[in-house]
Order: sequence, then structure tokens, then C-alpha cells
Amino acid sequence: MTDNSSSAIIGQSRSLRQCVERADAVALTDATVLILGESGVGKELIARRIHERSRRARQPLVVVNCAAVPRDLFESEFFGHVKGAFSGATRDRKGRLETAHQGTLLLDEVGEIPPELQGKLLRALQQMSFERVGDDQTRQVDVRVIAATNRCLADDAASGRFRPDLYYRLSTFPIEVPPLRERADDIGMLSDHILAEIAGRLRRKPPRLSKQQVRQLCAYDWPGNIRELRNVLERVIILGSADLDAVLPPAPKPRAAALPRTPTETVDGDYVTADEVLSFERNNLIAALEVAKWRVSGKGGAAELLRMNPSTLASRLKALDIQRPAADSLYLRIGGRATITALARDLLGRMQADPQVGRFWSDRSIVGIRQEEKLLIQYLCSELGGPTRYAGRDMVSAHAHLPITASDWRVFLQYLERTFEALGLDQGSRRSLQAAVGQLEPSIVTS
Repeated sequence: MTDNSSSAIIGQSRSLRQCVERADAVALTDATVLILGESGVGKELIARRIHERSRRARQPLVVVNCAAVPRDLFESEFFGHVKGAFSGATRDRKGRLETAHQGTLLLDEVGEIPPELQGKLLRALQQMSFERVGDDQTRQVDVRVIAATNRCLADDAASGRFRPDLYYRLSTFPIEVPPLRERADDIGMLSDHILAEIAGRLRRKPPRLSKQQVRQLCAYDWPGNIRELRNVLERVIILGSADLDAVLPPAPKPRAAALPRTPTETVDGDYVTADEVLSFERNNLIAALEVAKWRVSGKGGAAELLRMNPSTLASRLKALDIQRPAADSLYLRIGGRATITALARDLLGRMQADPQVGRFWSDRSIVGIRQEEKLLIQYLCSELGGPTRYAGRDMVSAHAHLPITASDWRVFLQYLERTFEALGLDQGSRRSLQAAVGQLEPSIVTS
């Protein structure tokens, strides 16, 4: 695909198309997005695309490189300060959060925020309010948050390096940007685009790559991804060299095969259970069916997307008891599993970060929280008329032993409404969901 906006994303590979489709879908909402990917893959381009296609496009996109913010200036950088707040504060200054009001705040390299400072950021993002350093006036903001990282924040949260409640607050809608080695089909088109861009800047004629040169570029592993490709092509133009061996790093290793994506976390990374394999297969088939608008065969059907024989796919759907949801189901009306997953993650993130109801998760491990999230998603998909029946633990009995008060319930309803707003759900869907939730109150709220 090509794009004439400032967030130009070049390529036609399947993995890139899927990434961009997710970005375009979430752009229409205010949901918090976590962009994952190796260094140099173009995470900021995805963030800019989301901003430019959102209702906030006319407002600022404020980018903060969290790894570059000194610890002693963190609060001032994010929240601003007033004159005289500390040595060198000669005037009032807005922070990045206030500058991004009504726009988008991109937290680049969010995984590099020191643990002792993550709580302060979490509070501000949770309440959308803050105080400037040296000031006691609370200021309210309206900001859409996008975070980006090349780290595995889930592992960091499990190890205690990153706050689990902040991780869940940020990971409402994760988007993984594929590394360049997994989209080799895009390298030729991408190289032509980069060469034309660099040549225009250097006022030189862009060279044309031969088929052999493109094959040579495709064979390289590109550990630095697009950033490294750009550097190599700039050297080609500067040196006027047609010999890529002269500008590629020495002895490029063969392109490594992509590591298989495991269906879920494993014990020591060496195996998964049969139930986990089936769960992964079931979710994968549903994802393909939803992209294909529940068409199994034919051009653009799920079988074609999955590269399966239609009869084989039909057999697996029957074996896994996957049925097409009713056209008028709330499941389809709100956007299927992707929207329900975003809803569950956003709601859990908000509640875990709350000083009152967050107590229910204070002694839970990150593994336990993630398992709870999976069960909640399965439960909601089933209850809202989704393609599979829920077979997990009973949600009412699971909460029966918790001292959930009427005050806790009111906090929950407030966050539920905020989640509906962030995901852009229509009023009809909101009323239906609120009615379904309301039926649970007598069973789980203690008198």
C-alpha cells in the first residue's frame, strides 16, 4: 500500500496489511493503543496514522521519548511546573500532557520509564488530571494515549520491572508491527520509495535497483529493520555504488526463519497444553472469519486467508463448535471479538489502577490477571451471542467471596461508561450492555 500522508506506510505484505487494518480500525475510537515491535520497524508511523485518522487529527500529536527523559525532570516534562518550583524554573511551563490536550500523546519507548515514576504517570492517565510541579491546582485534560515499545511489557510486568496496572491501562488495543525480515516482499517497493526520498533531499538522481540487488537486499536479515535499510540506501546514493557488498554490513547472515508464534505462554517456553492449542486454533479461525465477514469459501473467504481447503476449514469449525453469530446479535453489533477484547482490557486496566477497586488485584500475579482477562473475554463473547459457548468458571460464583460493595459497583459503572466512550460504542449498544451488566449486580454485590 502507498500513502501520501505524513504517515506514509509502504508495502503490500499480508502481515503489514493486517497491522494497518488494525490501526485504521482503532483510529476511529479513543481507545488506548500499545504498539509493539522491534527497534526501527516504524512504530511511530503507525501511531501517526492512527492520529491522522482519528477525530483528533486537527489537534496536536505530542511525542515523548520516555527513554530520554531524566529521572529528576520526569514530573516537569510530563506535568509542567510553575515559576520558582525548583532551581532554574524561571517561568511557568506546560508539560507534555497539557500540550496534548484534545490531541494525542505518544509515549515512545514507554518500557524505559523507571518503576518509581510509573505510578505518577498511571495516576495522571487514569484520572486525566495532574498538578504542575510546585502548584496545588489540579488541571483536567482530554488526551488520547498511544504507547510504543520494543520491549515485552507483559514479561516486564510479570518480573516486576513494569507496573502490571499501568501495563493493562496501556494495552487496551495492542498492535504488533512486523519486522522487516517477515515482510521481505515489501523490500523492493520500500527501497524504491526510500531511494526517491533520499535522492530528492540530496538533489541527486535516484538509482534503480536491479532484480539481483533486490534479491540481495531480501536475503539480508535486517536486524535494524527499516532504519537500517534507509541507512544502507543512503550510503548507496552518497557513494554512487552499484555494489551492495560495499555498503551492506560485513557478512550478512542468512535471513532467519520467523519464530513460530506460540498460542500462549508456556512453562519454561517448551510446551503448551492441548487445551491451549485448541483455544489458539479456535481464536485464530474466528479472527479469520471475522476479517472475511464470515464467508468460509470463495475469494477473500476465511479458507483463502488461512490457506486451507474450504472443506477442511468447515470440518474444523464443526469439530470446534464454531457457529456464525446471528446477524442481530450484540456480538456482531459492537464489532465482534476484537471490540470485546479491547473492552475487557480497557475496563480491567482502569479498575486495576483505581485506588478503591484496585485492591481486588493487589495480590494477583500478572499470569493470574492475564488468565482472568482471557476468561472474561470468552464469557462476554458467549453471553453477547458470539460463535462459541463459554466453558470457563462461573463468573457469579467466582466473585461471590469478594467483598464487593455498592460503592465499588458505582465505581465499576463509571469506568464501564468511560470504556464505552473510549471505544466509540453507539448508544443502543451501550444500553444493551448496561442492561446485561445490571442483571449481575444482585448476585455479586454484598449488602
